[in-house]
Amino acid sequence: MYRRSGIGMFAIAALTMSLSVADAAGQSLKEQLLGTWILVSHESVRGDGAKSSVYGANPKGVAFFDAGGHFIITAMRSDRAPYAADFPTQGTAEENKATAQGTITYFGTYSISEADRTIAIHVEASSFPNWNGADQKRAVALIGDQLTLTARALQTGGHADVVWKRAN
Repeated sequence: MYRRSGIGMFAIAALTMSLSVADAAGQSLKEQLLGTWILVSHESVRGDGAKSSVYGANPKGVAFFDAGGHFIITAMRSDRAPYAADFPTQGTAEENKATAQGTITYFGTYSISEADRTIAIHVEASSFPNWNGADQKRAVALIGDQLTLTARALQTGGHADVVWKRAN
């Protein structure tokens, strides 16, 4: 009796998993991308293969992609010290530097290329002003509830891998 229950539960689990995969397989890349994503890691890989965690071992961040083609992405170090003054515009030079080096936020519009599995983004504005008005491209890998965006880093000859998990 227990064996039949175990087999039945296994069959139900297998069917559920196959239906989830089938649903994702039937959706376009854009449909799969839609929604809210929580940052897991943000890793820089230099041309020589050396890796570093851009925003530390436990970064915080969120990405939103909507059906109208708009996005917002923010990432930051979780280990930043609080400012001495309890007011955002009264940081010391050192506190402001830590903020600038420990956070990135940008938003704008995006489009998806299903053929080469890439996302083209137009940055309307960014906390890094050099990106304001810039057009960028990232490779997209979606497996289950994990999204990886990979951007080439022209300055180092490497790339950045940013891993997200779908928000619940």
